[in-house]
Amino acid sequence: MSDEKSKPTSVLQHIESTLYVINQLCIGFVTIWVSWTCLRKDLSGIRLHAWLVTFGFVFLMAEGMMCFYDGSWLTLRYSRKYKTAFHVVLQILGGGMGVAGCLIQLIRDDWSVSVTIHARLGFAAFVLCLISLLSGVAAFLARSFSRAIPPLINKTFHVVLSFAAFVIAMMAQFYGYTQTGIFRGQGQDFVILMQVVTMVLMVLTSIGAMKSLYQKFGSLAS
Repeated sequence: MSDEKSKPTSVLQHIESTLYVINQLCIGFVTIWVSWTCLRKDLSGIRLHAWLVTFGFVFLMAEGMMCFYDGSWLTLRYSRKYKTAFHVVLQILGGGMGVAGCLIQLIRDDWSVSVTIHARLGFAAFVLCLISLLSGVAAFLARSFSRAIPPLINKTFHVVLSFAAFVIAMMAQFYGYTQTGIFRGQGQDFVILMQVVTMVLMVLTSIGAMKSLYQKFGSLAS
């Protein structure tokens, strides 16, 4: 009986580890390609915007979200204390770079939001990311405010905001490949490939966040 019970867990762990590796490849592929596209020419204007949001949201923020992922072989050996520290640093750096990239574009557009889907989604991600960063600080200091706001509620709110900001940022990235001029000339098939890879990494990165939300909602309901 014990062997039969251990097999599903073992299989699940192998699946999660495999998905984690695939996700790392997707994240690396998108980050390297966009970085190369932006850095091979003058890193200013729209290229600076694209590089900051890609490196911030696609790379750093995604890695921060996966710090607690069971299949993460990068953080598997570390205690929860260190995982939390890695998560906080990566989220602050990633969110900060993403917000900076959005601010640069807003300044270039005289603080107006374009009518494109990419621009509107990007602005939504910008706002949510700002709130998420603030809620993350509050969640990190949750023990100090435990009398006013239960830490579990605060952390759940933070996870929801971070998850929403990340998903919307990935959707903005998806539309950005076709609605910004710097990716023209890359070839339509290759751009479609990048869109598919971006959606794959969004889904795979979201697995850990959805599991965390499920556990937190379960704790709140109990």
